[in-house]
Amino acid sequence: MKKPKIAMPPTPLNNPAMLEAINKGGSVKADLPASEASPQEDKLKSFTFKIYESELAQIRDIQDQLPKRDRISIHDFVVAALKDKIAKERKRLGE
Repeated sequence: MKKPKIAMPPTPLNNPAMLEAINKGGSVKADLPASEASPQEDKLKSFTFKIYESELAQIRDIQDQLPKRDRISIHDFVVAALKDKIAKERKRLGE
């Protein structure tokens, strides 16, 4: 059986300054259409990819050989490898 949640009893709004702020309201920021969005905004995307067990084992072996203070997560390892590959390809293509 779940414990009932304990909540604070509602308190009356007696403070005039608080009531004035609530009654004043505010404005909501309008969302820009995609064409007007900031080009510098780099949204984080998430996706899944497949990797062979042997390749994952190789990554883990590399991690195990590093001192604990220098170890990075598998995610960070893959992202770093991806960034290295992108930099090499840009250099190769002359960008």
